[in-house]
Amino acid sequence: MTLKETKRIAAVHDISGMGRCSLTMALPVISASGVECSCLPTALLSTHTGGFTNFTFKDLSEEMLPIARHWRQVGAEFDGVYSGYLASAAQAELLKEAISIIRTDKTRIIVDPVMADNGSYYSSFGDDMCEAFKRLCAEADIITPNITEAALMTGVAYEDRLHSRDYINTLLEKLGEICHGVIALTGVRPEKGSIGAVAYDTRTGEKHIAVRPVREGTFHGTGDLFASAFSALTIRGASLKDSTETAIMLVGESIDRTVMRETPRRNGVDFEGALPKYILQVAKLFAEDDISDA
Repeated sequence: MTLKETKRIAAVHDISGMGRCSLTMALPVISASGVECSCLPTALLSTHTGGFTNFTFKDLSEEMLPIARHWRQVGAEFDGVYSGYLASAAQAELLKEAISIIRTDKTRIIVDPVMADNGSYYSSFGDDMCEAFKRLCAEADIITPNITEAALMTGVAYEDRLHSRDYINTLLEKLGEICHGVIALTGVRPEKGSIGAVAYDTRTGEKHIAVRPVREGTFHGTGDLFASAFSALTIRGASLKDSTETAIMLVGESIDRTVMRETPRRNGVDFEGALPKYILQVAKLFAEDDISDA
């Protein structure tokens, strides 16, 4: 028997010391997906920025290129580079340079344009961040914006009610003018009582939607959770349908556990308890790939 070589993703996110999001979420989820996760931190915060105040913040821009150069020096190769929260619009340009240092012909670029939700930018972000993410998304193979981020990048009006098929298709069409690859649009509400994601391959026209029951309120970290799982599964070779449905399953299970355990919302979703079921599902998806006859 022989094992196939493990895929590797470079996760470019901040480290929030408390609150489940960014690298503290991406690292375990990507690893649970059967993909090695290398970390390129963009900033260090004492907590994430949702629900906490007076948090510490240190920009790590000066470390990004030295890390990338050292990775190249030691011969590290990456199947994917997956970026999320960036400290500033200027850091987006540094990321482009870091990608140019470590990418090879096999490297796929995944961009989660983390900058906004619920119709508005996160604190300290504005139109300059939106333009920076548009430039990054133009060079990406996969992007994972939420409804708010999609609306900001395309100039389409944000809608916080149910999303019609025409509205979703308009956002996907406009995003397709920016990114000529796979678009996974999150936070989609296609019908009352449901929320989920629509994945669309602009090159083939393939499209899939996966939904879960709505749990009212804010659940921090769900965007990072979806994007981490979706990125890792896609890099491993899962189909667009399987990547979308499995990532949404993980998000739904994590939110359900958060509600049942009455976890404080600002602490992020209880994804740790949902990982065993997720790992079993991943094993089913790749059963024939993990172990094969020599």
